[in-house]
Amino acid sequence: MSYSINDFYKSIVLKLQALYSAEEAHAMADRLFEHYFQLTPTRRVLAADSPVNSAKMLLAEESVIKLLSNIPLQYVLGIAYFMEMEFVVNPSVLIPRPETEELVSLIVKQYSGWKSTHQLSILDIGTGSGCIPVALKRYIPGSIVSAIDISQEALEVATENAALNKVEINFSKTDILNHAQSKLLTEFDLIVSNPPYVTMAEKKYMQPNVFDNEPHTALFVPNDDPLVFYREIFILSKTKLLDGGSLWFEINEMYGIELRDMALHHGFKEANIFFDIRGKSRFLQCFI
Repeated sequence: MSYSINDFYKSIVLKLQALYSAEEAHAMADRLFEHYFQLTPTRRVLAADSPVNSAKMLLAEESVIKLLSNIPLQYVLGIAYFMEMEFVVNPSVLIPRPETEELVSLIVKQYSGWKSTHQLSILDIGTGSGCIPVALKRYIPGSIVSAIDISQEALEVATENAALNKVEINFSKTDILNHAQSKLLTEFDLIVSNPPYVTMAEKKYMQPNVFDNEPHTALFVPNDDPLVFYREIFILSKTKLLDGGSLWFEINEMYGIELRDMALHHGFKEANIFFDIRGKSRFLQCFI
């Protein structure tokens, strides 16, 4: 059976509405058409009566089946966008979030006018897809950026993304909870981390497409020690931050005050909470 562009688009939207809202279904169908047919919504309307390429139609239909199985669109297409850049993603890394874009934007704002006798040195802890270090390298020219992760699979994705976006990042496999490994790190002007911060008790509030597909080691922390990664990074940063350096975190909104107090307890002279676009305590900035 031969489909027109318009008819095929409508059929995709109708299928997706079995699981998603009308708005979500249309947004996903738009992305599928951009990805497989190189048609923006405007170009799709203009080509409404044109026949659909049968091979590409099959690919799009396979993607719809995956979407109806609760697989996130970014994993289905293998692509996510972050800070106006394209990133490869798969289930070994978290999908970059808008909140993390806000974190990067705050850091870029602080350091875009960097003036010193040396190049700004940056460390990203728990890099995942590499979206944070790649974006910082892109938007803070001249910086020297390093990134670590415990997952070899994640580091392979991050390395691919650095190459895709034509930036140089120093990647290494390091377990931040292993002191023998972390003490080998050099000193930095800026340390940033978006560590796991979702407690197991909160998992019941998560969307199935997140819980069922994204890596749990990058999401969850124990209920009895939810700040384990923050505590270890505070301790590490005291020895690895250069004078005047800063530490930035993305945080669980429930622990903002506790984390600010923890920073001061560990000897940071200043700790500031920043709110995300939805008004939630989401970022912590600390100065040594």
